[in-house]
Amino acid sequence: MEKTEKDVKGRLMISEDVISTIAVNAVKDIDAVQDIKPQPKSVIDIITQKPESRRVKVGYVDDVVELSISITVKNTAKATAVAEQVQEKVKSAVQSMTGLTVARVNVTVADIAFD
Repeated sequence: MEKTEKDVKGRLMISEDVISTIAVNAVKDIDAVQDIKPQPKSVIDIITQKPESRRVKVGYVDDVVELSISITVKNTAKATAVAEQVQEKVKSAVQSMTGLTVARVNVTVADIAFD
């Protein structure tokens, strides 16, 4: 699915892959995040044998974007504070680079790294 913005000049399309890449790069800037986990595959992905799963799930409701991301937090960090930082950075990056409205960024702390 792709997001389409209508304009007098034509269409501007921003793919979910681009939005996902922006989100991943925003999270990489956060030192307390060890890793970004892939999202679980959907039934359709399993049936079509899609080879890889995205690290960020992107969904649209009307003209608003919703993102879901799972992270591994370093054991020296406070998980809730890191999750909130991820929400803020991802929302800011996606909105500033695409002009789309981000309604929410769902963050799951999937693991803690004890390295």
